[in-house]
Amino acid sequence: MNLKKYLEKRIRGWLPKEANISYMHKPQKSRWRKPYWIALTMVSVVALAGFTFLGVNTYLRYSNPAMDTTTCYYEKTVNCSTASKGDIVEVNVQVYWHGYVFPEFKRDVKIVDSFPESNFILINGGNVYETSGYGGSYQLKYLLKVVEGEGVSVGLPEPRLYLDNVEVSPEGTSPALKLQNSAESNMRT
Repeated sequence: MNLKKYLEKRIRGWLPKEANISYMHKPQKSRWRKPYWIALTMVSVVALAGFTFLGVNTYLRYSNPAMDTTTCYYEKTVNCSTASKGDIVEVNVQVYWHGYVFPEFKRDVKIVDSFPESNFILINGGNVYETSGYGGSYQLKYLLKVVEGEGVSVGLPEPRLYLDNVEVSPEGTSPALKLQNSAESNMRT
């Protein structure tokens, strides 16, 4: 038994009958030349670029709260425009901030409202507010007692807003208090 017959029995007809016939192959057409493949490829590339851009933009806004903040302002009011030594001044601070809506990130919020310690002492409430939230309106209310400074105008500084320990500067105006002599206030009454 020769090798060819042995292999034919083993493989059962897979070998060609005549080994010297050459097969002529037809060249295949490229499927990429059809218009729908080109359109599908272009749509896929644009969609991938869009998802990449949105993903990077979302990560940057997540990692930097100052970049994520769309609005940030404050309103600061006091219960009087003039005060004398020993008077109590009520300070009311509203801080508003908001980030992008989609996606909206929960942030650790800390508001510090400083005051001139050479002229006032804190007697009630607190001038630091800490919470965790998605943005909105936060309110601080505290009382200050005038201890020094006659005949001067004292401006209250703007509050400082920290989102995830990153300082964000709110916009707004702070009121000024005119500190006067206690004798001047007695003459007016």
